[in-house]
This record gives sequence, C-alpha cells and structure tokens, in this order.
Amino acid sequence: MFEFLKRKANSLQGIIKKSNTKNKLDKKVLRKNDISLLILDERWNSLFKNTERTSEIIVSEDKLKELLKLQSRLLTESKEISLHKKDLMSRIIQLTKEVFDKNNEDAKKEMSSCEKEIKQINERLGAIEEEIENIPDRIKEANLELLEVTINIVYYKIRFNQKRIKELEALIEDAKSRLKGYIEEKETLAENDTDIYSYFHDLLGGEELEKLDKEFFG
Repeated sequence: MFEFLKRKANSLQGIIKKSNTKNKLDKKVLRKNDISLLILDERWNSLFKNTERTSEIIVSEDKLKELLKLQSRLLTESKEISLHKKDLMSRIIQLTKEVFDKNNEDAKKEMSSCEKEIKQINERLGAIEEEIENIPDRIKEANLELLEVTINIVYYKIRFNQKRIKELEALIEDAKSRLKGYIEEKETLAENDTDIYSYFHDLLGGEELEKLDKEFFG
C-alpha cells in the first residue's frame, strides 16, 4: 500500500515538473480584491497537508516572508532613531545656554555633533519612509505571485486526483460486481445446505442426523 502511494506521489511530481504551461492570473483584477496574506492563511497552509511544497512555492513563500521581515525592521528602526533624534534635540536645547550665553567651546562641539547626527537621522528617516511606502505594493505583488504559483501546483494535483478518482470508481464498480457474485454464491450454497439438511432430517430423523453431524463435523 505504501509503495503504491509512493508511486502515485512520484507520478504527480512528474506531471508538475513536465508541464511548462503557467496559468497567468489577471493581476489587475486581483489587485482590486482583498487577497489575504497567504502564508498567514490557515486554509492556504492546509493545501499542503497532503501536497509537498515545490521549490517554486518555497522561493515565493520566502520572498514574501523576507518582505514582511523588512517591513518590520524598517518600522522598528524608524521608531528607534526617531526617539534618538528627540533625545538629541533635547540635548541641543540643554546646551543652548552654554553655547550662546557662556560661549562654551565643548558645548559648541557637542551641539555641532548633535546637529550633524540629526541631519543623518533625517536623511535615514526619509529613505526609510520611502521604502515603507513601497513595501505594501511589493508585499501585495509577492503575495499574488505566490497565489499564481500555488494555483499552478494545486490544479495539477486536482487534475491528477480526478484521473485517479475515475480509476477508483471503475475499481469500486468491479468490486461491487464481484461482491454481488460472492453474496449470491453464498446464499445459494446456504440454501442448498438447508434443503439437504431438511431432507435428511425428514428421511432419517433427528437422532440419526445428529450422529451424522458428529461424524462429519465433529
């Protein structure tokens, strides 16, 4: 049984690998729909309970995961450096009296350093903001790519399964036919035995029949 299932699984993989036809989805239409993130969708994940993830699925899945990780990292970095910028600006305010009232050179150097760092933070925040704005579209595109790959893989499996279902239906019909024959044979034999037993019971009597039963059937 396990060998049979293994052969069928290999056959399915062969169908998938040999096919060069790719079903292209109308992404313009899909972009208007609210397609959930597949890797977070329990129903999508359940598609692979009995179907192995192909290399194409794994690559597309990893691409989507990396984009989500990047989005998370950028948001975290933006929050952290914004807090640091706030601290730098507070420090500049603290240094103002030393710089302008007391002409403190050390305070001037520290203020200049703070201002330089704030400038760098502003540049980085601008770059992060630009990336963060683009990421949702990139995530949506990667999600649609994963959906496209999934459909190609899963529909090949459906086609394979439908072929096997037809084979099984034929086997079931054959088994039903043979089972019907077995039942009819059993009923005929049982009926014959009953008729024979009844005849000899009437002919010989119960006592003699009991002796025959012991002799032939123990």
